Amino acid sequence: MTQTLSIQNLCLDYGNNSILNNIELKIETGNIYGLLGLNGAGKSSMMKALSGLNKKASFRAHHNDKAIDLNNHKLQTVGYLPQDPFLMKSLSVVDTVAYWYPDYEIQDQILYDPMIHQFHKTKVGKLSMGEQRFLELSLIMQLPHPFLMLDEPFSGLAPLQIERSQELIKVGSKDKGIVISDHYYDNVIQITHINWMLRDGNLNLVDKENVETAYRIK
Repeated sequence: MTQTLSIQNLCLDYGNNSILNNIELKIETGNIYGLLGLNGAGKSSMMKALSGLNKKASFRAHHNDKAIDLNNHKLQTVGYLPQDPFLMKSLSVVDTVAYWYPDYEIQDQILYDPMIHQFHKTKVGKLSMGEQRFLELSLIMQLPHPFLMLDEPFSGLAPLQIERSQELIKVGSKDKGIVISDHYYDNVIQITHINWMLRDGNLNLVDKENVETAYRIK
């Protein structure tokens, strides 16, 4: 069954600067969405707001037409992959996965991924930037939340890691609605179904073939 997250009147101001201006959007499970825009456009702010992590934002949200408070994380509606590293560096990869997921089946799905199995006994702090980022993405993709916000999921990844990350996201989108933002938008639009451009606080649909042109508009 398709699940829907609808957002109305999403606003965010910092002083006299309007970052998000009365935005409306709908996210459905089964789809991958690209959140595009120049640096500083407010993409991360928007993702944090929808994940219940930016208390300065105001908006109304409905999950399957039922009003919902996304600041209530106990509801497990929207999961979030932040830009910055968030794992404990002192733990091994195996212990990190076990800490997140006591379920052995989920542990095996993560640890036996070909991109992770080769370093699963290594401490997180000893991983390369790409290895750590791929591990973080793998953990977030297993969350039970029906909607995910992925902020810079391809940052620091090698080409093979990017390809594998794209595969994970595509598989995950079968029962999740996933929003992706990344500095290298080509990696995003290769797997998205719908793309938005965030500019001057406004969110608009953009076709894949027009993305490059949209970035050049001043």
